[in-house]
Amino acid sequence: MVRYNFPKYEIELELDDDIYFPAEDTFFLVDSIEIPSTTKKIVEIGSGSGIISIVLAKNNPETQFLITDISFEATRAIKQNLDINNISNQIDIACMDKLEAIHNLKSDIIIWNPPYLPEENEENNISPLHKLMLVGGKKGYEETYHMLVSLKKSKASATFFTIFSSLSWSDKDIKNLKKEDINLEIIEKLSLFFEKLYLVKIDFCERNEKL
Repeated sequence: MVRYNFPKYEIELELDDDIYFPAEDTFFLVDSIEIPSTTKKIVEIGSGSGIISIVLAKNNPETQFLITDISFEATRAIKQNLDINNISNQIDIACMDKLEAIHNLKSDIIIWNPPYLPEENEENNISPLHKLMLVGGKKGYEETYHMLVSLKKSKASATFFTIFSSLSWSDKDIKNLKKEDINLEIIEKLSLFFEKLYLVKIDFCERNEKL
């Protein structure tokens, strides 16, 4: 484990190569989400280092968090990072694939920085673990779409924040989601050298019955 300092957020994290290192998409998400003061519980899916929930928890001390990650190494690192940043009493951790072990999910907000790269030939050269972190399916958006379906089936009643990438989501794909009566709103955009990122907000309610 190597300890890294993030002075902008006044936190430190201990990470190794098996944990997703915070990148542009991470900072874009944590800097752009606004948490209402009435928020009681937030669930973060696949949190990797835990930086998103740690920063948001420090900024929202009355809100409780649940973090999930499929990697046991990641959850162990998150536990350590919670202790380092004196935030353990505000955040629980569960090792699972997305939300598969949770029934009757009760949360005001759900956050997911998903794998969103399309599957390409060169991706075969990366490890299975890093592929889980980065590749969202053949076209790149399948994992996110499956999550939307799963949240609907579980009758989640929450606001869902996630990231779309121009490498996987086209304007047509986004319009098709809206045609399916998905209450989707693009909150922020970030233009990078090779792609554009969209912070997307989806409110799960009766209007999403068609999903």
